[in-house]
Amino acid sequence: MYLKRFITGLLLFLPAVAWSQSIDEIRESSDYIYGEGFGRTLREADNDALKSLISKISVSVQSDFSSVEEEVVSSEGIDANSAVRSVISTYSQATLQNTERIIVRQEPDAEVFRFVKRADVFRIFESRKAKVLDMLASAGRAEEKGKIDDALRYYYWGYCLLQSLPNSNAVTNEAGNVLVHWIPDQINGILDGVQFVRSNQKGNYIELSVLYHGSPVSSLDYSYFDGMNWSNLYSARDGRGVLEMRPGASTDNIQVKCEYEYYGEAHIDKEIAQVVEVMRGGVFRNATRRVEGELPETASDVVLSVPLTASATESVTEQEGAVLVDLEPERSPLACLDVKESEPYRKKIDAVISAIRTSDYGSVAGLFTADGWDMFNRLVSYGKGRIVGNPEPSYIAIGDEVVCRSIPINFSFKGNVRQFVENITFTFNADKMIDCLAFGLDERAADDILHHAAWGEYARKILTEFLENYKTAYSLKRLDYLRQVFDDNAVIITGKVLTRPETDDAGRQYMNNRYVVLNRQSKEQYLRNLERCFESNEFINIRFAENDIVKAGKGDETYAIQIRQDYYSSNYGDTGYLFLMVDLNEPKAPVIKVRVWQPERDPNFTGLPDFD
Repeated sequence: MYLKRFITGLLLFLPAVAWSQSIDEIRESSDYIYGEGFGRTLREADNDALKSLISKISVSVQSDFSSVEEEVVSSEGIDANSAVRSVISTYSQATLQNTERIIVRQEPDAEVFRFVKRADVFRIFESRKAKVLDMLASAGRAEEKGKIDDALRYYYWGYCLLQSLPNSNAVTNEAGNVLVHWIPDQINGILDGVQFVRSNQKGNYIELSVLYHGSPVSSLDYSYFDGMNWSNLYSARDGRGVLEMRPGASTDNIQVKCEYEYYGEAHIDKEIAQVVEVMRGGVFRNATRRVEGELPETASDVVLSVPLTASATESVTEQEGAVLVDLEPERSPLACLDVKESEPYRKKIDAVISAIRTSDYGSVAGLFTADGWDMFNRLVSYGKGRIVGNPEPSYIAIGDEVVCRSIPINFSFKGNVRQFVENITFTFNADKMIDCLAFGLDERAADDILHHAAWGEYARKILTEFLENYKTAYSLKRLDYLRQVFDDNAVIITGKVLTRPETDDAGRQYMNNRYVVLNRQSKEQYLRNLERCFESNEFINIRFAENDIVKAGKGDETYAIQIRQDYYSSNYGDTGYLFLMVDLNEPKAPVIKVRVWQPERDPNFTGLPDFD
């Protein structure tokens, strides 16, 4: 029944239509706010009517935005009325519900009448408040998992949205904290806990350990001063980051700035994009840190990659130069291959690492199967790759395969717009040939699955492998893999948030409403659309931020997965949650039975929904 409830909830986003009143009755009624517009075209007239409507809404609610003038971004002087009008425009252009239009006169001398119920104006404020609270909850969950980039982004965007609410100084969370003070405290607290520590240096190329309260971050975005200017955005993964100074620049006292505004990513949500353009989110000066010269005593024993051979009963012990830490009692460790067992795989991985470092890719072609070689070439074409540090991967047996986890690679792209570190996993087949490559889950997410004591060791391995392969298939545009993995009769529901105008058969138009459109597609329809998407986009990048996983039942390797997905491409972006039902009873041939996109997280996620 979950899907039914979800779709029923989406219907509430659709505009309610009531046309019993005439234009004259609307003008005379105190229940409505209206605007009239004129122009040569319907678009010009409608924009004029919308501006008029926004102005009147602003006047009607101005007293509830007494402090907004100080928070609106403007290079010139701005009065209270124009400040409120700027804020209200973010609602009208993104989330204003039930904004209705009547075409009074057609082109070439068009006239448009735009109106809204007064009660609906105040209802949209409650909708945005709910979005603020949901964003803060996401930030808290991200911080707990060490995803500092997500935590800072959601706190900052939530803060911007908060300031666009009437009487924002009185908005509190469930604990009674006044959010206009509480959110900046959370941001500052996170920033105070971040450390950048020089772990290795070769000339002007510096490798960093990126820590949060002494532990490796799962993810964090940053820029740095390279001796002449601030760099573009870099991304650290699992406590590893890099920076590259200009030739001749001093590598002492390097300044690094944690990213928290994410203006460039705000387009994944049109409402947020509108608000961050208008509202000031504040300047957090302690976002700028200095690179420390050596590991502090409190962090000297931190391991950037906790070995999966650690036993739940072991105390701190040294093994091959790494420090093993106690695992929580309820966690079940995985067995890795020992040094002798892993030797043939290790030699091949060392050769691959050397080939990437020297760009001599052809020298290792004989180590791959045909599929593996194709994926390797896609990988090295995805962005200029550079091995980070001296990798010490783990080797895990999964049936007759062996998975090498994880080789950190820093990727840079044409134009140097962004750089990031990904942990790459290599899968060897029974003949010890590299048959598959994947962008690994971040170590905390993988750790949550790999040490889940309630599931068997084999199940944990294949579930992690599936999620990594699924994520990678979109980035490397592996349509062949996706064709194999989807069941021929899979339930596939795609969706997106729309804000563009929609017109009904009667010529009535619902302008700039934010609502969700869902489309059920067959497997072939989905793959055809996906192929066009791959062809039209220079890049696709998927970020998984949270996951909830429920096993279908004893003796059955079918799983229900709810996972947050931030989707970026060169011409579109959105954020939402994927529901996947996947059959892993045949590990080498996983089958997706259900794939549903939805805009919000189901907080009561318990497993398999009823699709009847």
